[in-house]
Amino acid sequence: MKFTVAGVGPGDPELVTIKAIKIIKDADLVLAPYSPHGKFSVSEQIVRSNLPDIDIVPIVFPMLTDPKEREKFLINELERIFASWHGVENVVLPVIGDSVLYATGSYLFDAWRKLVPDLELSLVPGISSHQFASSRLSSFLAMGDDLFSVIPCSKNSDGIIAALKRSDSAALYKPSILKGRLSDVVSAAGPWGRIVRVDRAGLADEKIYEGNEALEQADEYLSILLLRRSK
Repeated sequence: MKFTVAGVGPGDPELVTIKAIKIIKDADLVLAPYSPHGKFSVSEQIVRSNLPDIDIVPIVFPMLTDPKEREKFLINELERIFASWHGVENVVLPVIGDSVLYATGSYLFDAWRKLVPDLELSLVPGISSHQFASSRLSSFLAMGDDLFSVIPCSKNSDGIIAALKRSDSAALYKPSILKGRLSDVVSAAGPWGRIVRVDRAGLADEKIYEGNEALEQADEYLSILLLRRSK
């Protein structure tokens, strides 16, 4: 069986590649990642905007950081939907953004191999959130010999600061993780010529914040902070 993780872009349904749509359309089974709270899947919304009549099976992805607990949860989910994928040849998981960058499909693939050891992995790239967010600002991410960094936020504030200090420009993924420490972390690695935060990029309720407002505590999970030094 082949398992394909297809990036379907940051949220704008027009920013999906022709290849991703073809792969999804031709799949034997299309899964949609849901949160444990049952919220509507953004990736499913994007797919249905392009393929409104396609059949999609929901699969819950846990908000867990412990690898063993996360894998156990996903294996239970795969066993729950066993009848959907047993005996099929091609399964596709559409994910927002790019399939090779912080994509949850990686966790599902590792868990699935415990049940299907010879599971084959295929990746279809998509447009990342930081690319789209920068385009919404009509701003280039990096030029010439600029050092551009993509940094996932975590509890390791010192590591984030160290990475930012080495960067001319950067994209901070999931700044909500830093909570009230966001401003202190970014300021410690400054000065910055431009600071912009984009929440829910490409979706109908997209919001853009600049300067100090962008450094206020971010509660939105689908959020990205773009930083660029003055030159």
